[in-house]
Amino acid sequence: MIPVNYPLADVNGVFNGIRLSGDFVGPVMFYGRGAGMEPTASAVIGDVVDIARNLVAGISRRSAPLGFGDDKVKNLTIKPMGEITSKYYIRFNAFDRPGVLAKISGALGDNNISIESMMQTARSTNCTVPIVIMTHEAREMDIRKALSVIDNFDVIKEKSNVIRIEDNLE
Repeated sequence: MIPVNYPLADVNGVFNGIRLSGDFVGPVMFYGRGAGMEPTASAVIGDVVDIARNLVAGISRRSAPLGFGDDKVKNLTIKPMGEITSKYYIRFNAFDRPGVLAKISGALGDNNISIESMMQTARSTNCTVPIVIMTHEAREMDIRKALSVIDNFDVIKEKSNVIRIEDNLE
């Protein structure tokens, strides 16, 4: 999730957007068509032209991805997803019984997850209620561990939904 007033929130339809941040340039956003016949045809023709130029030049490729040589790119490590920190939106579908919130918040707390806000709607006729929790920043692996516990509680009707919140975009 991203803030509604952020430019990436307005990317719709066949358009794609990406936000990058550079040491010297700061945050930048690229936006344009990413689907449909014309953009796809343009990308395919561009690839064919690159391959033809490389064949004529007798080389495997004229420039390295992202402008970095292979020796620089091969040694880069990717941060494991479990170590990513973010705020999270979590939606539970729980049976409306006493102690449900205590069980959920206990499992979150046991996994170093702090609750920023919580909302539970009124009772429904099927005796389940949606519970929405927004967390403070937490590690992805802690969120996954907590949800593996919570989703097995007898008071939870179905698997929980979780969305990362990207609100530190500047």
